[in-house]
Amino acid sequence: MRFFLGIVAILTSLIAVTAVAKPVVGLYQVREELPSQETDVRDAGLQQAFVTLMQRLTGQANAADSAQLAAFKRDPQALISRYGYEGNTLVVNFDPQTVQSALRETQLPLWGSNRPVVLAWWVIDDLNGQRLVSDGQPSAQKVAAAAQYYGVPVRMPLGDLADQMLIGHDALARTEQIRESVERYSADSVLLVKQTQDGAQLLAQWQLWIGDEYQQGDLSADSEAGLERAVFAQVNQQLAQRFAVKPGEGHALMVRVAAVDLERFVQVERLLEPFAVQLHTVDKNYVQWQVNSSVEQLKAQMALGGLHEQTAEDTALDSTEEMADTRQSMLYFGW
Repeated sequence: MRFFLGIVAILTSLIAVTAVAKPVVGLYQVREELPSQETDVRDAGLQQAFVTLMQRLTGQANAADSAQLAAFKRDPQALISRYGYEGNTLVVNFDPQTVQSALRETQLPLWGSNRPVVLAWWVIDDLNGQRLVSDGQPSAQKVAAAAQYYGVPVRMPLGDLADQMLIGHDALARTEQIRESVERYSADSVLLVKQTQDGAQLLAQWQLWIGDEYQQGDLSADSEAGLERAVFAQVNQQLAQRFAVKPGEGHALMVRVAAVDLERFVQVERLLEPFAVQLHTVDKNYVQWQVNSSVEQLKAQMALGGLHEQTAEDTALDSTEEMADTRQSMLYFGW
């Protein structure tokens, strides 16, 4: 077992995990566009960057208003490793360990970096007709930037003939077919947005599916950038409700996964990271971890890696006695 763990420690950072869900790149970096580089403008930008980061990590728009975070909201520099400018864009890099330590003092949920990939179908319907924002377009880069601002990993459809046929004349009426595209694009969830215009106001109707779970919303803004950010602010909140770890709501569980090779070991470790994971047992037939989580959150997180709950009979057990001892707190998963 020691040899196995030593190999894992060496190779963890080198193995490409094949799960659909993926760690968010730059989760602790926030980019704020500012009108100037003056000191007071910069300080306001640092404060806004902190507010944005708190929503990224908790899924709550008012997270930065927590009493325990009040001092950091006024002056977040104690949590910042460095900041600088790209033109008038303030680029703020927060220190992950310091930020997580500050959040542990609150009762806020914490959403880890391993997040579901969202396939974003963004359809614009205006005086120029209906069109799909597809991968590679400048408008797609703006949508992706808005998603990144709130820590949501996105993919955009290619916009080929098959995609155009899916959209049809009314994308919101073809949701069943669009939902099926999640497999083609190897995503975890599907977001469908229909953007329209009413005078000077831009409107968006959005629908989000995670498996069979469905959420929807309507909002407006006076600019495309504002509309895109508003949509992903709400998507962030919806996803975090399912995947963020809520203090005090979890309990100790044992997780057993069958048929674990080295690559799968790294994959499961990353999936379980938000739940204070501790390695318990390494066996030739399975690996077992202890976590602190609710059953529902654990199942949702494991599904991101393509793991599904199994019965005890589907996994390797040493004895009937072991099965009796662990049935109360053990969950079994496999591919």
